Amino acid sequence: MTPSADQSAWEDFRKGNRQAFERLYRGHIHGLFAYGMRISSEQHVVKDAIQDLFVELWKGRAALSPVRSVKGYLLKALRYKLLRNNKVRTRYFSDLPELPDLQNIEANILAREEESGRHQKVRRAIDRLPARQQEVINLRFFHACSTEEVAEIMSVNYQSAINLLHRAIVQLRHYLNAVLFSLSFLFF
Repeated sequence: MTPSADQSAWEDFRKGNRQAFERLYRGHIHGLFAYGMRISSEQHVVKDAIQDLFVELWKGRAALSPVRSVKGYLLKALRYKLLRNNKVRTRYFSDLPELPDLQNIEANILAREEESGRHQKVRRAIDRLPARQQEVINLRFFHACSTEEVAEIMSVNYQSAINLLHRAIVQLRHYLNAVLFSLSFLFF
């Protein structure tokens, strides 16, 4: 959905229009699921959180305010719901490297695109980042959120979002240069 279509659907949904609510759900479900899987690799937890989110939205629609970005609002609300789960919160704030989840949608896509070596190297480099740096990269580049939206979704100030993004990019460059450097010995 375009941002203007999102805004229109949001306003209609707030007035009780079920079709607008369905458009919002259908327009954002895949993005929400992909984002949720980056926070919690457990499909049932993510699906339950998304379902709870939309049930709560419908029940509380009359009290909702207009939003600047529907996508940003939904992503932030899902993040909040997931991080209220103790198991998810513990994993999310852990600095231990994560093992890739074969159930993850992105992992399945990467498996199908195995012939693209560069894509895999970048994904492996992102997976080596701490969870919050992974999230900022995911939001900024895979969900096309502005830095302002990233800051709002992650509940940090704008400068902290910029700093987190900068550190993630510097770390990615370091990882990718190390991979390219080690590969150069294989061919020379």
